Amino acid sequence: MLKKVFKSTPQMIVALFFAAFNSLLEGIVTVKMMGLIDYAIAGDLELLKQKIPPLLIFALTLLPVGILTSITKAWYKKDANLAIKMHYVRGVFKKNISEFQKENTANYISRLTNDCNTIDKNFIDGIYTVFQGIANFFVGIWIISTVSPWMIFLSLIIMVANVIIGAVMRKPLERNYKERSDMFDGYTSYIKEVLSAFHIVKSNNLQEKVTKDYYEKSEEIQKKGYHIEKMMTFINGAQHLTMNTSMYGILCILGYLTIQGKITAGGLLIVAQGIQKLAWPLFMLSEALPKVFTSKSLSVKIGDSLKNSDTYEENLSMSDFEDHIVLQDVEFQYEDEIDSKKILTNVNLNIKKNGKYLIVGPSGGGKSTLLKLLRKYFAPTSGNILIDGKPLRDVKKEDYFSMIANVEQQVFIFQDTLRNNITLYKSYSEEEIGAAIEAAGLTSFVQSLPDGLDTMIYDNGRNISGGERSRVVIARAMLTKASILFMDEAFASLDMERAREIEQTILKLKDITVINVSHVVFRDTKKQYDGVFTVKGTVKPLLGQE
Repeated sequence: MLKKVFKSTPQMIVALFFAAFNSLLEGIVTVKMMGLIDYAIAGDLELLKQKIPPLLIFALTLLPVGILTSITKAWYKKDANLAIKMHYVRGVFKKNISEFQKENTANYISRLTNDCNTIDKNFIDGIYTVFQGIANFFVGIWIISTVSPWMIFLSLIIMVANVIIGAVMRKPLERNYKERSDMFDGYTSYIKEVLSAFHIVKSNNLQEKVTKDYYEKSEEIQKKGYHIEKMMTFINGAQHLTMNTSMYGILCILGYLTIQGKITAGGLLIVAQGIQKLAWPLFMLSEALPKVFTSKSLSVKIGDSLKNSDTYEENLSMSDFEDHIVLQDVEFQYEDEIDSKKILTNVNLNIKKNGKYLIVGPSGGGKSTLLKLLRKYFAPTSGNILIDGKPLRDVKKEDYFSMIANVEQQVFIFQDTLRNNITLYKSYSEEEIGAAIEAAGLTSFVQSLPDGLDTMIYDNGRNISGGERSRVVIARAMLTKASILFMDEAFASLDMERAREIEQTILKLKDITVINVSHVVFRDTKKQYDGVFTVKGTVKPLLGQE
């Protein structure tokens, strides 16, 4: 993941160029000040007058260069942060649906917020600080070398010592940053859970327990942060001791050279300022280097979370469903089932193109699981699913998903306009949208809204009823003109009359295969299905039964 930061290398180079140029200008001003001080002490007014104008020019140039330095740094950070976050989001949407659902969604949120923010502070900012510090360090060396060249050697020793200390402390810091990241995953999951169950917490007087649990989880994270800060304090202390000892040594040597007359008064003042220029980047490096080194483990953790354990290669393109879907001796069990119980066993089913099929059965019998297999969300544990005689598992997901429409049991509504929730941001004519709205029984509802289809829907549809939410999703599915329509308890939130009307409309559609899982069964519409099956671990036909 850290490699994605280097997609912003051009921006980083520009930002570092201005940072280095700014540091160089400051160094030039400092060196010119040495001559100015010596001329002033010597009482040479003519030379003093000659040196002041160029010094002022350099000093005034520092203002625009300083502004550009800040702007280009912000530009680099913006693009680098965008690069890592877009890389992560793209990676998440490349995951298989089955593997995505294995993990709490709060963990993905934690990585996109907490972990990405840590990488921003430790790596993106750290890389800039390191290179900026190196530039300032060498400017400081140059300033000192104009007075006493042999001090370059001592300055390099100081820098190497700090790098070694930072590298030695990398491993324990990496471990602690990873542990804190794991804690943030659990913390974010807990917050999501508590807020989702807000009404349950309030109605059952669980505020005290929730507050206590929140305190314990927060305290655990803060303790880990405190431990990391303590480690950083010891690292910085060791580096500061090395730097301060070296700096005091340099000052003692300079004092001796001044007494011996080998350095002028101006030279002494400039070297003192040069030492300050050396000290600041070294202090910054002492903090930034360990953080940069520790970013790798966090990056590895984020990268691992994006990997699919199922790497089966889909190599079959398919533009449409032509004949039939066949399930042959299909069995399925969830990998994380504690008792390894098979949800489906010995399932054999033949679904013909444009046929209408009703699937019923008790809760927990495997109806929704069967739909997940047909939707290609999961692959069978054993057996085969064939579409037009070809293995469904070989068909590319993108091709298959373009052929199907879904009405899920868990309805989801985007925080956007009613139009965009029905069209899912695709282009359709007003006539097509109107027909879908009519088929889903939404016409009177849309007409009652002041802004019609441009009405905003908020927070997964909190400002519309459950039945209206279901009908929006049904309209969404009708509009796609897919070859196959999968419906999972689509009528559960609708009144009986409306549910019967919508079901009859769907059953009259000619060029679509419908597979409807439902507890809501009407005698008159049941007879219109080409097949009625019950699912209870396996699939059996129910035609002719009431």
